[in-house]
Amino acid sequence: MRILLAPDSFKEAASAEAIAQAMARGIKRGNPQAECWLMPLSDGGEGLTHALVHATGGTLHDVETVDAVGRPIIAQFGFLGNKHTSCTAVVELASASGLERVSPADRNALVASTFGTGLLIRAAIDAGADRIVLGLGGSATTDGGTGLAHAFGFRFLDAHDSDIPLGGGALVDLARIDDSRVSDSIKNVPIVLACDVTNPLTGPEGAAHVFAPQKGATATQVELLDQGLANLARAIMQYNGRDIEHTPGAGAAGGTGGGMLGLFNATVKPGIELVLNLAHGREACAWADVVITGEGSIDSQTPYGKVPSGIAKLAQSQGKPTIAIGGTVTRDPHTVEALNKAGIIATFGIAPGPADLTTLIANTERNVEITCAAIASTLRITAATSPCESA
Repeated sequence: MRILLAPDSFKEAASAEAIAQAMARGIKRGNPQAECWLMPLSDGGEGLTHALVHATGGTLHDVETVDAVGRPIIAQFGFLGNKHTSCTAVVELASASGLERVSPADRNALVASTFGTGLLIRAAIDAGADRIVLGLGGSATTDGGTGLAHAFGFRFLDAHDSDIPLGGGALVDLARIDDSRVSDSIKNVPIVLACDVTNPLTGPEGAAHVFAPQKGATATQVELLDQGLANLARAIMQYNGRDIEHTPGAGAAGGTGGGMLGLFNATVKPGIELVLNLAHGREACAWADVVITGEGSIDSQTPYGKVPSGIAKLAQSQGKPTIAIGGTVTRDPHTVEALNKAGIIATFGIAPGPADLTTLIANTERNVEITCAAIASTLRITAATSPCESA
């Protein structure tokens, strides 16, 4: 039996690559004869760089940059392998400007900036990249990508032609955008935004109202940030005539999607579709008899643009079944029905029994291994007793 192991990371517990390795160990315990293809995935958030570098045989590169609140850190970008026609670099915004980089006590929704991500992309271009894949997800910021653009020389000026500070809180004072220090070659580099949300830039479903509270913003700060993003949209319209305020995906990563679409040569693609294409997901599904995927929580969001549903739909198009595992698994009938329609025929929670969250997170890889061993044993028994096998 050939089994494709294609999980996302289990957030705050283990990377997609570590989960795939644990899955493989479990499969071999349950069925030593099984063949495994490990394809750790990402929907554009955390783990995107490692997933694509792993899938294409690329390389990782360390860069000195800063986190969302300006502290020096080391972050990574990757170059794709497999002889891609362009020199494509992969950057995930979460690597430098991610929420997990900043402890709750240090989070500041008004000053958090994507400047560090801009430094990371500049380093990739300086190293030879002529195309960027930027994963939008897991950000600590609501600055509309202005910090990122500032790293390339864009200036964001107030009514007195003074530079406004970094961070989304200052955008209410933005009067105009100056690009006199930005080279045309930088502005023309193709940037593909890997994004799994469709939120607009502003309004009740926009970046500030939906995502800023989890980044430490109070209700008052949410309103201020939303006003700032609307002001950014007006400034971009004045700068080059691009209308980004209501574009689906503009609200991703604290409005970075909108800023990138407004200021750079950027396009948006669903993260999981982009990853599956670059990682040769179609070929992997064609090879497999069954697919096992997973993420930290199999819930109402899973059927919509997440890794398990993305790989399941691709497998389903080739007549291959998909099984999903998760740290928690919903039994809500509507969600289960949506998962089934996406091609996920069964879901399994990895928790062995009642336990506190800290213990469950610490034992994630072990519990993944045990669960996959049981799944492999079941698949082996089913295959051995099927009419086709016995005929």
